[in-house]
Amino acid sequence: MSTKLLIEGQSGHAGKPDRSLLRLIALARQLNDLVMSGNGKPIQDLAAAAGLSRSYFTRVFRLSLLAPDITKAIVQGRQPVEFTAIKLMRAGQFPLLWPDQRRQLGFD
Repeated sequence: MSTKLLIEGQSGHAGKPDRSLLRLIALARQLNDLVMSGNGKPIQDLAAAAGLSRSYFTRVFRLSLLAPDITKAIVQGRQPVEFTAIKLMRAGQFPLLWPDQRRQLGFD
């Protein structure tokens, strides 16, 4: 049993990275590398090569477009407390502009 004190104005998980978020970020990077080296292959072919459905491939691939400071915060465990892998995957389309991403995902 443990007690956690949340201090208003503090964000993150006290430096402990969320393993589910880390796995998503790592997979997004791998899929980005696959797309960049895919010589224009269709997404369905790349997804099949990765052993993923086309839908999941595209939902995870878009995470490679997150603002670098958001990715860094996730890796360092400084994401907002309410920010989870499920929330990230359910975010749907997020803005390509990094300041807009920060606002939408709660990193501002």
